[in-house]
Amino acid sequence: MHELPITKSIFKSVIAKAESVGAKSVRMVALEIGVLRDFIPEFVQKYWNYITPGSIAEGSVIQIKEIDATASCGKCGTIYRIDTKNIQDSKCPECGYDYGTLITGRELKIVGIEIESCKEDKVDK
Repeated sequence: MHELPITKSIFKSVIAKAESVGAKSVRMVALEIGVLRDFIPEFVQKYWNYITPGSIAEGSVIQIKEIDATASCGKCGTIYRIDTKNIQDSKCPECGYDYGTLITGRELKIVGIEIESCKEDKVDK
């Protein structure tokens, strides 16, 4: 259920940016969300569809790229993917050390907004 307030926050940011550049409408919003955020992508789109009617984002879609959880080994520095289903037993695949520093997996970023511009392109002849 934490998807709703965060989706509202994304909506406010998208609308503010789109309006600041004179957008007629928002067609698509691209997000990067780390797997450790425990987001359900279908819920984000469902809530988006719920809050956008009547706005310039009505009918737009959300595209989500999930970012794997990775860590840097505290002993040898190897960067490795964390098995999120077995996170408590996560170890460096190179040296077996069981402590690493999280590098990726907690992201929540708006990485792109596709808009329809209000401005008409004029071609001089």
